[in-house]
Amino acid sequence: MLTCFAGIPIYRDADEATKSEGCSWIPECTIGYNTNMQSAAINGERIADMDACAKTWNFDEMAERYDEMTASSSTYYARYDDVLDAVVEVAMVSPGKRVLDLGVGTGNLAIRCLDLGAEVVGLDPSEAMLAKAREKVGRNRAVELARVEEPFPRIPYPGSSFDAVVSTYAFHHVPHASKPGSVREMVRVIRPGGIWVMGDLMFEDEEAERSALREYEWLEEEYFARIEDLRLRFGELGMELRSRQFTPVTWVVWAAKP
Repeated sequence: MLTCFAGIPIYRDADEATKSEGCSWIPECTIGYNTNMQSAAINGERIADMDACAKTWNFDEMAERYDEMTASSSTYYARYDDVLDAVVEVAMVSPGKRVLDLGVGTGNLAIRCLDLGAEVVGLDPSEAMLAKAREKVGRNRAVELARVEEPFPRIPYPGSSFDAVVSTYAFHHVPHASKPGSVREMVRVIRPGGIWVMGDLMFEDEEAERSALREYEWLEEEYFARIEDLRLRFGELGMELRSRQFTPVTWVVWAAKP
């Protein structure tokens, strides 16, 4: 165990966290961040064999311009502030609540939670992104920002640590093969009665994704979640998935833990 934040033990890795609770950990996929994806065409469409091609990102290079990108985009980040505000509202963030922000990036969602009096843990694979977040958050805030190579499938906290798990514009970086395990891992750390909320580019199903890739030239192949799959995964855990669409490609989805 490394330390504690807001009374929550922070483990060195997911193995330590899960073993302490009598369960096992089997990583499903490794996520990389420094090379480019090779895409494949299927019937002339811009569809990639995503998991086979292992798309990766360099988030450190994006850190300096990320906030400018989100503020100026009318495509990928359209209605960015509305999406973040909706995630905070649905998560019912309030004073004293413990919130885990996965893929915290430069801290935009975390700051909204902090402003409402929550205690926030933010995990991200990019030290440059975290540096920007620390700069914006400032001192004397109830926040812990930490670098974790795979923040979705490997959460270094024991079960039932948080009142809410939130994330925005990050889950599409998780390969499809890792998404089911990531859902289980996110739910694992939510307290009974807590909530999971995510805002991201995603689609109702594979056909909707294919249609969008044909229609929008600016939209690149990524590991977009499909709502029908999320509905199934959360249903297996006894949770009902709800959703609200903000743009043709952007949704906020959530589910409460019984």
